[in-house]
Amino acid sequence: MVWACERVGVPLNRIEDVAAGCVNVAHEGMGDIARWAALAAGFPDSVPAATVNRFCASSLTCTIQLAHAIRCGELSVGVAAGVESMSRSGWAFMKGEAPFMPRGPVLLLDTMWSGAGGPPNPNLLARDAYVDMMRTAQNVADRYGLSRGEIDAFALRSHLHAAAARDSGRLALEIHPVEIPGTRKEAARLFEHDESIRADTTAEKLAALPAQPNTTQMTAGNSSPLNDGASAVVLAGGEAAAELGAEPLARVVASATHALDPQVMGIAPAFAIPKALARAGLAPRDIDIWEVHEAYASVAVAILRELKVQLDGFEVPDEKLNPNGGAVAIGHPFGSSGTRYVLTLATELRERGARYGIAGVCVGSGQGVAIVLENPQAG
Repeated sequence: MVWACERVGVPLNRIEDVAAGCVNVAHEGMGDIARWAALAAGFPDSVPAATVNRFCASSLTCTIQLAHAIRCGELSVGVAAGVESMSRSGWAFMKGEAPFMPRGPVLLLDTMWSGAGGPPNPNLLARDAYVDMMRTAQNVADRYGLSRGEIDAFALRSHLHAAAARDSGRLALEIHPVEIPGTRKEAARLFEHDESIRADTTAEKLAALPAQPNTTQMTAGNSSPLNDGASAVVLAGGEAAAELGAEPLARVVASATHALDPQVMGIAPAFAIPKALARAGLAPRDIDIWEVHEAYASVAVAILRELKVQLDGFEVPDEKLNPNGGAVAIGHPFGSSGTRYVLTLATELRERGARYGIAGVCVGSGQGVAIVLENPQAG
């Protein structure tokens, strides 16, 4: 968050609010991780902060909420951020039904998966709301008749595009290197690239991977990996940006949400995206860059299939789709992905001199969120 402010020349004491997405705050002892992070980073005590949890679109929701606050005159400058530490997710002993129960049967819960699998509230179990995310990926693959070959092909595309973007320096435009302290076994190093991009993967290697339990086509190769990550963007109104001398990278034009059956949560962006386009007064052909969330390769392919239906036959051109790869290659730290998409989309619009871009993110529990951005230099 500090680096985002420094990059655009906004003093920390000018930030009026921080909204940060995080799905699992257990790794930091629970609580309002947005506030803890702001204080730890050196923001003044006077800067308020709130944590938002909308699963995979948590930080995208933060971006939208701050944009709304700016539009209605309640905010001038804010930071939208997201964070997830999937490697440090803790275990929780869940108490039974009796209030303040000191002993007795407990449920041992892996908090990283708590949003998808527990604790099993009987009312939600009755309507199949709790569902493993990999199972939902298989569900959409079955619904749209996707083959293992086309799912793997999309995964390969993601890795190759991401590797090219990394090697060309494109991804470095939106990455802040982090110094990793040394240990007894490893020397200190500068962490400046995402670890999970596989430039050497091939269709043959992907095809050789076994399907995951309870699926027939989902593998480690065509699913987004488990990652730690953090991302942040600074939002400001036009007058505040001019006063601060900060050049806007993009303008938030419109946004939309959609909800459906949790069993097929992955396709929800295909319905949120048309809503956002309509609110922006844009046609699909007006969009220069499309960022479609790759929680799983099957999900991204299914979104594109359903989008063609919802957009009256319009097909997203391949050259405009996830040009720098996506979550299958880069990773998907749940709370962080939304603002990462915002920054990636805004940066790509500027690099290409393009005007409009849209991002759509699926959300565990059966939701989708979309946002439309405009490059102010291309108007």
